[in-house]
Amino acid sequence: SNHKYDTSDYTQVDPHLGTNEHFASLCEKLHQRDMKIMLDAVFNHTSTEHPWFNLQGLSPTTGAYQSVDSPYRHYYFFEGESQNYIGWKGIRSLPVLNFEHPEVRDYIYQGEDAVIKHWLKPPYCIDGWRFDVIHMLGEGEGAKNNAHYVKAFRQSAKDVNPDCYVLGEHFFEATQWLQGDQEDGAMNYYGFAHPVRALLAQLDISFDPIQLSVGDFLDWQAEARAKIPWHNQLSQLNQLDSHDTARFLELVKNDPRRFKLAATLLFGYVGTPCLYYGTELGMLGSHDPDNRRCMPWDTVENNSYLAFFKQLIALRLSNPALQKGDYIPLYQDNESFVFARQLGDNKVINAFNLS
Repeated sequence: SNHKYDTSDYTQVDPHLGTNEHFASLCEKLHQRDMKIMLDAVFNHTSTEHPWFNLQGLSPTTGAYQSVDSPYRHYYFFEGESQNYIGWKGIRSLPVLNFEHPEVRDYIYQGEDAVIKHWLKPPYCIDGWRFDVIHMLGEGEGAKNNAHYVKAFRQSAKDVNPDCYVLGEHFFEATQWLQGDQEDGAMNYYGFAHPVRALLAQLDISFDPIQLSVGDFLDWQAEARAKIPWHNQLSQLNQLDSHDTARFLELVKNDPRRFKLAATLLFGYVGTPCLYYGTELGMLGSHDPDNRRCMPWDTVENNSYLAFFKQLIALRLSNPALQKGDYIPLYQDNESFVFARQLGDNKVINAFNLS
C-alpha cells in the first residue's frame, strides 16, 4: 500500500523504494556524515500478502488463511477453523500477529537472525528502532504481557548496539513505558505536541476547540516531565506534527508568528526535536492523508521558514544546555512565559510572548 505499514517481507526493502544494496549504501553514506538512521518497526501486524498469511495464494507456502493445517495458522488469531481473523483495529488488510507463538518471537526478536537484530548488523548498522503501536504488542487482543515484550525488544536491540535508540509510538500518556527499562523515549504527543497545540491552536487532543491558559500549559508540561526519569525526558521525541496529525501550520491557520513560536519552543524544550518532512518549509495539510502531501522541493530556494529552522538548529547544536541542560522556570503571566536551560556555565533564556 502507499502507507507501507502492511509488511510482506521483513528482510527486503520494498522495491518501490529501492533494493537492500541501495539501503546499505545509504546507511554507509549517512554514517560517513556523522548522521544516524532509524527504521520503523511494524511488528503488531503483517500484510495479508505476507507468505505466512498468503490471502491470495501468491506465495508457494500454504498460508494461515488457506488452511487450518498451515504451519503458520497460529501466527495469527482465527476464529476456530473459519477464515475469520483479527485485523488491527478491525482493518482486514492488517492481520494481527500472535506473540504467544515461539516461532513468531524467534523471528521478530529472540533468534540470532531476528528482524530487530538483522538491520542493526552490517551492512546496514541502523542506529534506532521506532516501534509502531508498541502498546498493542503482546499476547492476544488485549496485548497481555506487553511490558515483557517491550523489555525483550529493547534487550534484543541493545545486545547488538548498546546505543540503539528505542522509541515507542504512543498517542497518549506513556509513563509506564518510560522508566528506564523499556523505551528510551516516546513520540511525545502527551507531554509536548498536545499541550502546544492546545495553547497555540486552541485545539484539544481530538482537535475540538479548547482554551488553555499559560499556567495550565506549564502545569501540563511539568506533570509530564515529573512522571519520568531525566534521561528519558531528554530522549523524548518532541514534534509539532506527524504523519498521524494535521500539519501544525494548518492548525494555527497559517499564522507565521504562532508557527515560529511553536518551532522555537520545539528546539528550546527538554527532549529531542523532531521535524516531520516539510515542516521546515511551512507545509500545509489537514488530517491524513492530506498531511502526507509530496515534498515541495520547488519551494526550498529562498524559503524563509527553512532559514529560520536552520537558525534554530544552529542554536541547539552550539548550546549543550539546549541538548541536555536543566529546565528552570523563570517567569509567567497570562500572556507570556520564560524558562532557562542550563548546563554548567552554558545558559540559554527562552522567552515566549503570546500577546
